[in-house]
Amino acid sequence: MTDFLSIDELRLALTHIPADDREVWVNIGNAVKTEYGDDGFFSWDEWSQGGSSYNAKDAASVWKSLQAGHVRLGTIIKLAKVHGWKRERKEMTADDRKRLKAEQEERRRKAAEQVEADQAKLARMQQAVSRACQVVVERHLTTEGTAPYLDNKGVGAHGVMFVKRAVLISIDASVEAASVWVGSEVKDFFDQLPMPRPEHLHLFQLRAGDTVLPLYDGGDVLWSLQVINTKGTKLFPKFGRKSGCWQRIAWQEQPAVIGVVEGYATGASVHEAMGWPVAVALDAGNLARVVPQLRDLYPNAQLVICGDDDVDTEGNPGRAKAEALAFEYGCRAVFAELGEVA
Repeated sequence: MTDFLSIDELRLALTHIPADDREVWVNIGNAVKTEYGDDGFFSWDEWSQGGSSYNAKDAASVWKSLQAGHVRLGTIIKLAKVHGWKRERKEMTADDRKRLKAEQEERRRKAAEQVEADQAKLARMQQAVSRACQVVVERHLTTEGTAPYLDNKGVGAHGVMFVKRAVLISIDASVEAASVWVGSEVKDFFDQLPMPRPEHLHLFQLRAGDTVLPLYDGGDVLWSLQVINTKGTKLFPKFGRKSGCWQRIAWQEQPAVIGVVEGYATGASVHEAMGWPVAVALDAGNLARVVPQLRDLYPNAQLVICGDDDVDTEGNPGRAKAEALAFEYGCRAVFAELGEVA
């Protein structure tokens, strides 16, 4: 078991670790929150102030978003030792050891409860966003239209939607609700919006010219939307569930072949060239969640992973991921000679 550090020992150990690397900064925060809960914020924030890019508002916001349980205290101890920290060993009585162990277990219990509460809240927020997205798709989008993104990529509109009028989804984490505003209501909303905007309020706008991808899971539930704006930037609503969801191109109930891709432009190109229904998984990480679902849902279909050939990226992660998934789930992996930018 990793040794426990008192708050004073923690503060001393942290002084040995540089606070300028953001990844290290976040990992240290995760470890502190895991072991000490919110009681550890002062120590982490105090240490953070030694970083050249420290910003108090950013630190407070990041602390709230940290997920306890991902990094343990051993990370802090290891990094501190690398940078010269040596712990002063003091003899403890049996009662001291018992007390410290009980305190550590209590902190971990509270951290576990917080993780469970955060996951439950996330599930509720995902449901709220899902309902709002369903309203948007049913009432305020159309399948007829054009968009600069599609023109730039030279592909047609397959399973995508277009904005009939200005739409705003306001997502309020404090009351766990998502509301839809359309047309002139959007301007009225912004006119009444307090400044600065409350941290618990998140906004997701859909504008004329956007390409909108509805994202469904294997049970035919619409969970979220991906919006590709006129500049090609891809956006998602806060708390919108992406994991395990995909956009459908020319979907069929009993397909013989299903193409599986990362991005829409690739999927549209595959469909136009081959005529297959295509699942757009959005990125390589989600590809690994979508493929096993498709394998279970359509056991008789041939899955063809049309992977991104990232020849200019070290390790070629697009090809590596596609080939690994194809091997694991009995699919085919194919790659275009000239990579398509999704």
